[in-house]
Amino acid sequence: MKKVFLINQKKIPHYRIPAYNYISEYLKKEDFLLTVVSEGIQDGNAHQITYNEIHIPLNFASLLKLIWEAKPDIIIYWVHLKHLYLFPFLIFLKLLRIKSIYWGHGTDLLGQGSMLLKNFAHDIEFLLSDALILYADHLKINVKGMFHSKIFVANNTLNFNNYNPKSEDKRTYLSRYNISTMKNVICIGRMQKRKKIDHLYKAFTLLNRSDVGLILVGPDNEGILHDIKGDNVFIIPAIYGNERLDLISSADVFCLPGAVGLSIVDAFYCGLPFVTEYGDVSPEIMYLKDGVNGYIVPKDNIQLLADRLQALLNNDELRMRFSRAAKNEITTNGHMDMMCKGFLTALQFVCDR
Repeated sequence: MKKVFLINQKKIPHYRIPAYNYISEYLKKEDFLLTVVSEGIQDGNAHQITYNEIHIPLNFASLLKLIWEAKPDIIIYWVHLKHLYLFPFLIFLKLLRIKSIYWGHGTDLLGQGSMLLKNFAHDIEFLLSDALILYADHLKINVKGMFHSKIFVANNTLNFNNYNPKSEDKRTYLSRYNISTMKNVICIGRMQKRKKIDHLYKAFTLLNRSDVGLILVGPDNEGILHDIKGDNVFIIPAIYGNERLDLISSADVFCLPGAVGLSIVDAFYCGLPFVTEYGDVSPEIMYLKDGVNGYIVPKDNIQLLADRLQALLNNDELRMRFSRAAKNEITTNGHMDMMCKGFLTALQFVCDR
């Protein structure tokens, strides 16, 4: 059985633990033994851990010692360029003839700092790596053609296998949060400027409806929600796990104008149509089919954003049709097996080289 180490930068986000559990079991059946190496688990984790794990300080010295003693066959790394141990570590793996596999976006999609310098650094990184695993097929455009022969795609998604839906109906469940509006638009996740929460709030005010609520859930470290208020605006601190999915399932439409991310996976799994704006570069935007399971409106067109929300809130048949399409999309293209197949083909590729 081949020994595979997955280097997870810093501490492991709680949402990745069920995914690592699933990937570990999947790969074990294919004779790959996965161990996740990190600095620990982020606070608030409620998930059981079934994969092999090693917690160490992530720096060049500790990684060198670990690799020298454990002698894994393959390293998969999820590590940003800002971590200074990355390039010495990749060179060290080359010297030991241990295969390395990059896992991520392909380039820095946020575009902060010098992109010319970052792209050059990524080129060196990809040159040193034996294979690349990207979150989505459309991200290949962010990688030079010379590296395309060693690209594999593992659709970025989440593992919902241990989720047991709430037994209460929507109205009863929402009353826990003092939400009494008949229909609700929800946005859940970290409240950040790049997510354009202000566009969502402006679109919501254009609806001008007393029967519709706006539910905003998540940490607000940037103070985005400071000026967002109203009788039908419900601001809730961060929640995780089944509680998060239960609240999403109790709403009617999910709207996130910018930086879609894994929010769309949560929304689609819970059967909510998704409304956003053009211009997002998130890998997970691949799941959104305009006019089928949600809407994509022109960038900064708040009136049309409001109109799309209005259409879905007014037309129950349309919303249910979108809901079925959303669930179908995430249980096929967004199934964990699609992610695992990407990992497996990349591992098999480097083993054959």
